[in-house]
Amino acid sequence: MNHLFTRDLSVFDRIIVRYDKTDVIDAHPDHADYLADKLREIDVIECMAFGTKPKEALLSAFEYDTATMTVVDKNNKPLAMFGVGENGDKTPYVWMLGTKEFPKVARRDLVKHSKTWINELLKITGGAAVNFVHCYNRPAVRWLEWLGANFTHKLTIKGEPFYKFILINHEVIDQYYV
Repeated sequence: MNHLFTRDLSVFDRIIVRYDKTDVIDAHPDHADYLADKLREIDVIECMAFGTKPKEALLSAFEYDTATMTVVDKNNKPLAMFGVGENGDKTPYVWMLGTKEFPKVARRDLVKHSKTWINELLKITGGAAVNFVHCYNRPAVRWLEWLGANFTHKLTIKGEPFYKFILINHEVIDQYYV
């Protein structure tokens, strides 16, 4: 049996939280291996525009992220990875890459709990984080709008249209500046 589908504490450190249809667990490089060729086409386009193949992008999380998690279904099959960290110039970032099945399986859990997740992750980054989303990644753009993202501008990266966005946890920022 493939070790991705078994609960082995030597492979998976811990379950962070359980939801109705999904669990969020500590990410493991095996998740990147599994997800790399199963990502949504638009996520692959985003990776390639930034000069990385999907597997490289997912694995880079283990080198650069402060926190990296995997969303799995109830059979422990990875559906998405996400995380936060700082890039080389100390700019905080937030990211997520997922499979076609991810929104189908996790939609209710995502809608119900993602604002809490984002606010908690933004505490790690000092209250804010930025990134880019492909303009044609409509589900991601709508989700980011719902989370309260501010889209700062539109730009082209390797011929692909992107929005730069920022997410802010106002509890952290307002507390710091008051």
